[in-house]
Amino acid sequence: MDIKKSFAARNQGVEWSGIRIMFALADKIDGVVNLGIGQPDFDTPEHIREAAKIALDQGYTRYPPASGFADLREAVARKLARENRIQADPDSEIFISVGAMQGIFNIMLHLLNQGDEVLVVDPGYDYYSQIRLFGGVPVRIAAREENRFKIDPKEVAQAITPKTKAFILNTPSNPTGAIFDRDILEQVAAICQKHGIIVISDEPYEHILFDGNNHVSIGSLDGMQDLTVSIYTLSKSYAMTGWRVGYVAAHKAIVAEMEKLMEHMVSGVTSVAQRAALAAIEGSQDCVKQMVERYTKRRDLLINGLNRIQGISCIKPESTFYAFPNISSFGMSSWEFARHMVENHKVAMVPGSIFGENGEGYVRISFATSSANLEEALKRIEKGVPK
Repeated sequence: MDIKKSFAARNQGVEWSGIRIMFALADKIDGVVNLGIGQPDFDTPEHIREAAKIALDQGYTRYPPASGFADLREAVARKLARENRIQADPDSEIFISVGAMQGIFNIMLHLLNQGDEVLVVDPGYDYYSQIRLFGGVPVRIAAREENRFKIDPKEVAQAITPKTKAFILNTPSNPTGAIFDRDILEQVAAICQKHGIIVISDEPYEHILFDGNNHVSIGSLDGMQDLTVSIYTLSKSYAMTGWRVGYVAAHKAIVAEMEKLMEHMVSGVTSVAQRAALAAIEGSQDCVKQMVERYTKRRDLLINGLNRIQGISCIKPESTFYAFPNISSFGMSSWEFARHMVENHKVAMVPGSIFGENGEGYVRISFATSSANLEEALKRIEKGVPK
């Protein structure tokens, strides 16, 4: 029996992650400098780890509430009001999720019907499989290098049809490091209000900002609170990728559906991880500032080094810990370039085409690694580029 014939047809819309494919390839090669990993190389700060240890001793080993512990939701509400200018009722408008990805999965399930269109930024994070899994159709909005990878609101307006249900917005942006400023967001907000489009605002890099740049949450803009599902994670800011804690702020009807589904999916976010999350949000933020200072130095090292290599050009990212260099001058696809570098010169990076059609001709390089690794990688890249 071919067991695959038993699979639901919707599974065909889900693809293996290109990032994971590159990781698997790099893992087979000894001595690789891995610049593909999208997670901090720092340990989770000590005060957060200590909070988890204390929680274990206090007996936080049982089922948590499906929407998250009340004191954590209250802390999230205070943080959202303080930092994001979003007012949310902790009892009905905040949901604790298994990282940001489960929040996105959850809202897709509730919003999308067969044939609904979802606007996505291209190049941008890979939301395509989640959209297709629930019958949705991704519609690409180009983010071009000549505009520093920021979207043009006029193109957003042109892309809307009667089938448009939602717009997934990721700013600060993975993989480009672009920040969509207030003017862009205000124009997008006006368009979405005119057409009744839900904005799914994925904001994992909200704290990793450079050169005095500011992050604006679209859910804070006038008229957008009920139209926005604001999604956050502790993974990037606090080096907590493995803890799997995120949170969602949305209209109470959406949060109620998320809570209902949570009971059937995973019961709730791990109790100990929630206690660590509370310490992260309520405790000193010096650890975040220190990590961003380190990222800033690494960014400058990497960007300056890339731009010295013949045939490569790279604009300086405003945020995140990614560079998105242009490698189109070599006449190779992004996959060909990435495979060449990992197989022949032991440097792992991510092909830009993974992030959309407009990512072709680019690669994503993470500088969430040591300066020594970056310096070694730059030497290998310079040696490996086609002459």
